Amino acid sequence: MTRLYVVVEGQTEEAFIKAVIAPHLLLNAIEVYPIIVATKLERTGRKHRGGGHWQLWRRDIRRVCGEQKRDARVTTMFDLYGLPPDFPGLDTHRHEADTRVRCEKLEQAMQVDIDDWRFIPYLQRHEFEALVLAGLPELEKLLDHPADLAGLGRLRADVGPLTPEDVDDGPETAPSKRLGRFIPAYNRGGKVLYGELVTEGTGIAVLRSLCPRFGDWIGKLEALGDVSPGLAGAQGAATPSAG
Repeated sequence: MTRLYVVVEGQTEEAFIKAVIAPHLLLNAIEVYPIIVATKLERTGRKHRGGGHWQLWRRDIRRVCGEQKRDARVTTMFDLYGLPPDFPGLDTHRHEADTRVRCEKLEQAMQVDIDDWRFIPYLQRHEFEALVLAGLPELEKLLDHPADLAGLGRLRADVGPLTPEDVDDGPETAPSKRLGRFIPAYNRGGKVLYGELVTEGTGIAVLRSLCPRFGDWIGKLEALGDVSPGLAGAQGAATPSAG
């Protein structure tokens, strides 16, 4: 059984990993453990989780890598939209117009900065709510107020022919901004609840078909089920890592 640790920004992603990703990957003999980044540690020992800066995310990723055996893997689910200013490679690639390329370059920068062969970097294009846009039929089932249902229609018209991952990262037009603007219940109900219910109801097959970059990431994770400890050791010996 391969252990996979998914480092995420907040509770929305944590709930999604538990409800959707973990059950799916368990079919591939992969146990999944989401971890929300700790962004502050008080003297009392209480941790503040979610958000923060890359240096804190990096600390948690490297800590998890350092604590695990060779057959474990570590990945991320961070939003491309709203990355912290100290994120590796951001100054160099922030103006790359093609966000597919920008994601790839920033993931490469993450890989170099973490420098561990077991690390699989992933950025969600443009943010988690793209997966909610992929499940609008399920979202409609959760709405009952006429204003919300009318807003859903306006949202569909606003998105138009764009696929979920193509909905941009503008401060007023990012997926979360559109959902909150058109559907008041999405803000009232909380994106954690709606995000989990919509994506779980939609299912992994539809999500990966409508969000191909997300689908590629799921494919990489599924392949980890074929990695045995012996093979992992051989891969580690062949791949240089930080001393």
